[in-house]
Amino acid sequence: MPVAMASFRYLLFLLSALALMASATQVMQRPADYKDPPNKVQTNPDPQVQQIHKRASGKVQAAYFTNWGIYGANFQPTNITPSDLTHILYAFADVSPDTGNISLTDTYADEQKHFPGDSWDETGNNLYGCLKQMYLLKLANRNLKVLMSIGGWTYSQDGHFSFVTDATKRATFVSAAVSLIENFGLDGIDIDFEYPSSTAQGQGFGALYTELRTAFDNLAAKKGDTVPYQLTAAVSAGPANYAYLDVPTMDAALTYWNLMAYDYAGSWLNFTDNQANLYGGARTNVSTDAAIKWYEANGATPSKINVGIPLYGRAFEDTNGLGDSYNGIGPGTIQAGIYSYNVLPLAGATVYENLTDVTSYSYDATKKELVSYDDPHIVQLKAQYVQTKGLAGTMFWDLSTDKTGSDSLVQTAANVYGGLDTTPNHINYPDSEWDNIRNNMGSSTGSSTSSVPSSTSTQPTTTSSPTSTSSTTTSAPTTTTSPSGSCAGVSAWSSSIAYTGGAQVTYNGHLWTAKWWTQNDTPGGAAGVWTDNGAC
Repeated sequence: MPVAMASFRYLLFLLSALALMASATQVMQRPADYKDPPNKVQTNPDPQVQQIHKRASGKVQAAYFTNWGIYGANFQPTNITPSDLTHILYAFADVSPDTGNISLTDTYADEQKHFPGDSWDETGNNLYGCLKQMYLLKLANRNLKVLMSIGGWTYSQDGHFSFVTDATKRATFVSAAVSLIENFGLDGIDIDFEYPSSTAQGQGFGALYTELRTAFDNLAAKKGDTVPYQLTAAVSAGPANYAYLDVPTMDAALTYWNLMAYDYAGSWLNFTDNQANLYGGARTNVSTDAAIKWYEANGATPSKINVGIPLYGRAFEDTNGLGDSYNGIGPGTIQAGIYSYNVLPLAGATVYENLTDVTSYSYDATKKELVSYDDPHIVQLKAQYVQTKGLAGTMFWDLSTDKTGSDSLVQTAANVYGGLDTTPNHINYPDSEWDNIRNNMGSSTGSSTSSVPSSTSTQPTTTSSPTSTSSTTTSAPTTTTSPSGSCAGVSAWSSSIAYTGGAQVTYNGHLWTAKWWTQNDTPGGAAGVWTDNGAC
């Protein structure tokens, strides 16, 4: 009887461990109440940080932009600081398990919403919404790549990726992916399949990447593009969730692995723990370093691996600290148990850093509330780890929850790297269904990936604002005479104002029209953003 009982208890332990792994990275989904304003919390503006332990490149900066973030979080494409990024992963598109076809998930946000500067009466079949804004960002920042991310936690459930075992359905997916790139002016595709659950699914997923790479290379050859279209994979750091990946096959086809190095702890556990530890993980059996070693040992190229950074924290209520039991997870900001980084640490909490496993968390001894999240120092150490290990860079989930300025985690990592990836984006889409994508928002037709001069600096910002760009053009003094003639009623150009395509200004006695989104690009300057309409 004791032997049987011991075996039963061991079986329960294994089942619990599998359940723990299966819950990881469920944060990458659209919350049920995404249109509601964020919950109000008090932030501690000057937290006390206590260190517990201490452990004796042109890099990638990729970040997810969520199409639901424009609602409750009120994070718009114009809030993005492009100079700290090399890639925007646009989340999420869905896939049909029955056909393998890809579809957008919010046509209003993606294609229809009008932003300042968008016309309501221009002729033609034109793209609006966040995807138009992504293209404007590309035109203004020629090293910024935009990829459509397909899947995520929500759109991976109920067998959405079961199509990968069917060659015919995979072919439909590949064709749809190529159409997405061409229609919306994208630089590639990111797939977040959570998670292959059998050898057949793992092999089918690998085959899908091989087929996508072939199709993307054929597309580039057809168009005369010298820069390949990119293909990335969001993958788990949990052993139960990466076990079936065909790593060598995927590595040969993809551009980057986006390691979801977070959600190691949360409401699915019966104890509190760190949710994004670089080392350690004795209780959860998960750490970022261990996951990276597994991927490399199984065929992943180190210089293709991006380390995921959470821009949020996992909360635990009524607890005495790490490893202790808890009761409740709190209301969070938009979603229960999850606080946006931009409100952390909460008022009354002290921040603790463990420099052995490279983690941080806040704890309020009065409320007995613990929040596991990365603070700027921890992100700095993780970026240094990326450099030391020869990895590609970092990935962030998600942009709507970051802070601005020197407290931004995205900017913190960028400043560690110094120079960022300068691979140019694509701006030549002659077969797009949208008129304004085909004509580059009215500027030109474009004949190559680099037909428009870049206004992007390869150096990250040191102080960022939501609408800043990285233009380094020096502005000349503007004329002070009152505009007349064709310039009557048109304001003088200002380096501090962000202009969208079609906006008009006066500068040095001439009338100028912006070709696309721009800020601090002098009319007549090297960026080529402005059209000279002649003297006033």
